[in-house]
Amino acid sequence: MFIDLVRSRKTCRRFTDEPLSEEEASLIVEAGDKAPSSRNLRPVRLVPVADVGRIRELALCKDHGSDALLTATFAVVVAADPSVCDVWIEDASLATIFMQMEAEDLGLGSCWVQVRLRTGDGEPAEDRVRRAMGLDPSWKVLSIVAFGRRP
Repeated sequence: MFIDLVRSRKTCRRFTDEPLSEEEASLIVEAGDKAPSSRNLRPVRLVPVADVGRIRELALCKDHGSDALLTATFAVVVAADPSVCDVWIEDASLATIFMQMEAEDLGLGSCWVQVRLRTGDGEPAEDRVRRAMGLDPSWKVLSIVAFGRRP
């Protein structure tokens, strides 16, 4: 039952070094893509990151609260094009939690790393993530979700 999945989900901030399979990563991203969006406008842009070096670089985007990215073997940058829809924050939040619930269903751990309204070395964390990932400068970044296998 879905309620059992909801009850069992817990934030995981440390992961083993065993990578996710391509299928697991694909299912996580698909779940985020299938999340509802206001008026079905689909402003959310999910950017999967399987390169561990890049994930570690993303951990530096803000001053604190990104430790889960130091051991994650997969991550997804959750961004949105605000010109598409004014409620992009809500849509991006739904995509984030859908991915986390899929990870839970697969027996994997996840952690929401907040980016929006956070800073790193006095600079907006969003700017640091956009630059590190080469994202469109008009996109807003809500979060990075860290994924991996629980220890």
